[in-house]
Order: sequence, then C-alpha cells, then structure tokens
Amino acid sequence: MSVAAARRATQAVTASVRALAELLLLRPGPYARAFENLILALIVLSVASIGVEVIPGLPDWARRALRIEELVVVAVFSLEYLLRIVAAREKVAFILSFHGLVDLLAIAPFFLAGLDARWLRVLRLLRLLRVLKLQTHILENTVAERTRELADKNASLEQAQAQIKAELDVARALQIAILPATFPAKPGCDGAARMIPATTMCGDFYDFIELPDGRIGLVMADVSGHGVPAAFFMAVARTNLRDLAALYTDPGACLAHTNQTLCAQNPMDLFVTVFYCVFDPTTGVLRYANGGHNPPYLRRADGSVEALNGAGGLVLGAIPDVEFPDHTVPLRPGDRLVLYTDGVTEACNPADEAYGAERLMAEVQAHGDGAAGAIVERICQSVTAFVGNAAQFDDITLTVLAWDAH
Repeated sequence: MSVAAARRATQAVTASVRALAELLLLRPGPYARAFENLILALIVLSVASIGVEVIPGLPDWARRALRIEELVVVAVFSLEYLLRIVAAREKVAFILSFHGLVDLLAIAPFFLAGLDARWLRVLRLLRLLRVLKLQTHILENTVAERTRELADKNASLEQAQAQIKAELDVARALQIAILPATFPAKPGCDGAARMIPATTMCGDFYDFIELPDGRIGLVMADVSGHGVPAAFFMAVARTNLRDLAALYTDPGACLAHTNQTLCAQNPMDLFVTVFYCVFDPTTGVLRYANGGHNPPYLRRADGSVEALNGAGGLVLGAIPDVEFPDHTVPLRPGDRLVLYTDGVTEACNPADEAYGAERLMAEVQAHGDGAAGAIVERICQSVTAFVGNAAQFDDITLTVLAWDAH
C-alpha cells in the first residue's frame, strides 16, 4: 500500500471515529442517551460483580462469567475513553482532568500488567455525578423546550380568545341594538327597560311593539340556557313574536302562533318563557297572556301591589298546539306595571340567599310611585346592593310601564 493510500485510509478511519464520538458523546439525541445509560449500567454491574466474586464457594462457571463480564466492561470503558479523547477539544486537559484520570485508572492496570483493576473501577462511581448532571442538563433543556412550546401555544390561544371576545362584543352590541331603546311616545304613558347579561350574550329580552289603533305590546321573555345558543334563539323568538303581534290582536293567539313557529325551527330543543300584554293607553285596559313566565306586579296608585296570576300556558318552543288564555285587567291613573325575569328574584348574595319575590314586591310598593326609569333604576340598585360581590349567574331584565292619564 502506498503512503498516500495509507494516509487516506487513516483519515477515513479518523473521520469515522470522530463521527462516532460526536454521535455518542457530543450530539444530544437518542444514541447519546442510550450510550450514557449503557455506561451507567456497566458501572453498577462492575461494582456489583466485585461483591459477587467474594462469595465463598463460587462455582467455576460463575467465575468464568465474571471474567467474561470483566473483558466486556473493560472493552466498553476503553472505547468510551478513546472516544472522549477524540471528542475533546483540549485532549491533554481532558486526560489530566479528574474524570479523565478516573477513567484511565479504571482501565490502565488491566492493559499494562494484567492486574485485576475492578477495585479501581469503584472510582468510576464518581462518574455517576457526571451522568446525573448530564441527565439534569437534558431534563432542563427538555423543560425549557416544552416551556417555549407552551408559551407559543398560550400566545396563540390568547390571540384566538381575543378575537373571539372581540366578535362576541360586536354580537352583544348588535343584540342590544335590536331591542328598543325608548318607549313609544304616548300621552300619559311612560315606559323604561334595562337588561344586564350574566355572560357576554344574553338570553333574556324585552320589547315594546307599536300596534294598530295606538295600542302598545309589551314583551318580557327568558330563553333557557345562556351564552350564544340562547342569544340566537332569543333573536328568533323576538322576531317571530314581533311579526305575529301585528297579525293577531289577542295576546293568547299571538303566543300560540309564535309557539308553533318556534317548535318547527328549534334544532337545539331550547324554550322560552314569555309574558306578552297589549295596553291601550286611551282606555287603560291591559290584556295579557302568560307562557310559563314570572307573573308581573301591578302597583296601584294607592300603594297596594298585586301579581297578575291569570292562568297561563306552557313555555314556548317545547310542545306544539298549546293554548294560552287571555286575561284583562284595567289600569287606573297612577298605576305601575313591573315586568321582570327570574334573574332578579333569583339573584343570590355571598351567603347564597336569593333576593326573592318578597323583596321585589316590597321595593315596588315602597318606591313604585315614580317615573318608569326611576323605578327600574331603584330596583337594579336594590338587587346590586343585596348581591354585593357575589357572581351574577343569570341575566337580569326589567321593564316598567307607568300610566298617568288624566
């Protein structure tokens, strides 16, 4: 073989050894972890074999097995030592380092004089500290990588949540915008309303509907559930009821036809409670029908309070072909009609005590002789003061009709 060929062969072998050293010692990965675990296992095995060998009366086959184990361990340790020299940038510094001297002492006596060097390999237990340090470093790198991945995912999630919140805010603004902001202008007649959602979207709704012959339709409704599904069903129910109110003068007939329509287009099996009344401001006559809703309170001018407990029908959207009886009650000048959802009476304080119908009746009786807007404000303040810092679990909606005809 020529000198050039020998040189190329030497360079090829050196490159292969260096690549193996980088793969097993320098480059983090499954091969490096496997090699480190192999060395760790051989250290423990080598030390354990020392304890086994001192057992009295050890059979010859066991001694031969221990000798084979000795050869294998020394071979692997020697390979590791050479690879570490190849991989080291400062080779002399590595040989003279603490770990380098420990590795050399563990294998040198075996090659130099054929001595039993297994007791010296006990020193390699010190390498456990280096192995544990490497494992800790790998764990720290893994944790740091996972932390970065989690931070990226959290950032993406926050961005998506911000976009969803912005879209829900727009939807909430649109939902509020479709409800009437003012009461129809009628002589001697005043009305006000307020809706306080428990979540971004509201399932309650109210409505003021101008009907033929100067009459006014008042709606107070509460959709089952909360959030976006309830809000969509609320929009559907309101639109249908408003459209049918112009076709059916009787409140009961209007609710019956609205119920039929909702039952035919209710894929999520939601329902809505509705109190619908028609008020004639020229005569003071109020006609109403109730679809499973809380009875409103009528405060008379003399301060007495009564509930409109006329028989009603079932909730809307659950069962078709339901009838809703009509009822009539005359209003007198100075009377106030208070419509509300159960978010008012079921509002709870930190002690889990409900506001209740009695407190609402007492508030209406004590402060129900003012303007409609003032009564709504007074009741909302009363509920807020009662609830304190407790969380709101249901939508709160109020409507007040005041009649002061002369």
